Amino acid sequence: KPFRLDGEGGGGGGGGGFGLKAGKRRSGKNRARLSREPRQRHTANARERDRTNSVNTAFTALRTLIPTEPADRKLSKIETLRLASSYISHLGNVLLLG
Repeated sequence: KPFRLDGEGGGGGGGGGFGLKAGKRRSGKNRARLSREPRQRHTANARERDRTNSVNTAFTALRTLIPTEPADRKLSKIETLRLASSYISHLGNVLLLG
C-alpha cells in the first residue's frame, strides 16, 4: 500500500492535498521553459560574478585611501566602511575647525 500524507486511501490523482497529481506529465510549454532556465541561470550567475568583482574592486580602492596601522593590514569590508565613515567625519571636522 503506498504511503499517503493525508492518511486517505483515495484513488489516482490524490497527492495528499499538496497539488500533486498522479501520472500528470509536463506540457510542451513547461519543457521549453525548463530548457531555457539553465541559460538564464548561467547569465544571471555571470552578472552576479561581475557585480561581486566590481564591489570588491571598489573596496580595494577604498582601502588604499584609509590610513591604517600597520599600513599593510588588510581591512575587512565592515572595517573598511566603518573606518571610511570615521575618516570622512574627521576630515570634515578638520575643515570646519582648521
